[in-house]
This record gives sequence, structure tokens and C-alpha cells, in this order.
Amino acid sequence: MMSFSTRNWADMKHTPSKRTDVLNPIRNILEKEMKPPANHPKKMIMLGLGETTVANGFHLPPQIKDSIMEAVESGANNGYTQASGTAAARAAIATKFGSAEHPIDPNNVILTFGTSGALYNAISVLCERGTEVLVARPGFPLC
Repeated sequence: MMSFSTRNWADMKHTPSKRTDVLNPIRNILEKEMKPPANHPKKMIMLGLGETTVANGFHLPPQIKDSIMEAVESGANNGYTQASGTAAARAAIATKFGSAEHPIDPNNVILTFGTSGALYNAISVLCERGTEVLVARPGFPLC
């Protein structure tokens, strides 16, 4: 096993976690019933379980890997960010998706830690205390 002091991340090997015996109907649907056709013209990466790993066909582009390494080595990003995302990230998104005709205020951009986080945030602002919410099953817990 490699120590935490290893500086060359490229040498570190990822081993996908072993599945447990827990019955997960969503995993069953995504892994067995919703496989992309073998002859599909475009390579598809399954993101249904949030597992963007080499084991699932995802290879991190070098420019993203380099940016991550630069951020880690700078020491400037050592800790949690704001729950709604950093000001710089929200501004970049507002710039990319806004236009002169339809500008987007970065204060109206909210970043979440995945779909479950986004759903939790949306439901929490739309419901009042004591409101009952029906959640379809099978499903994942919301936070």
C-alpha cells in the first residue's frame, strides 16, 4: 500500500470498491437493465451512480488532472468552501451561461454536491416546516 507522502499520483492505483450484500434496487436497474447498446455510435460513460472512475469508463483529461494538482499544491484550497460554491466558481458559471441580453448574477448561482444535494436544497426552500413530502422508491436518500 502506498503512503500518503507519495508525490506522484499517477503511480497510485484505484481499486473499485467491492459491492456489499445490501439490496439496492437503483443499482440493479442501472447496472443490469439500463446498459447502453453495444453498437452505440458514441462511447457512453455511465454516471447514474455517481461513480466517475476508470472502472466505469471515465478517464480524467490531463488538463483537469493538472488543475487539481495545482490547486492541491498551492495550499489555497485546503478546507470546505461555501455551501453554495465559491464566488469564483459561481462567477465563472454565470459568465459562461449568461449573455449581454440575459446576464446571470453570480449571487443567483448555487452549486451543490450532486443531484441529491440539489434536490434537498430545492425541497427545503419550497416546503414549510411540517410539510410531508412523498419520495418515489426505489431511490437514494436525500442527504
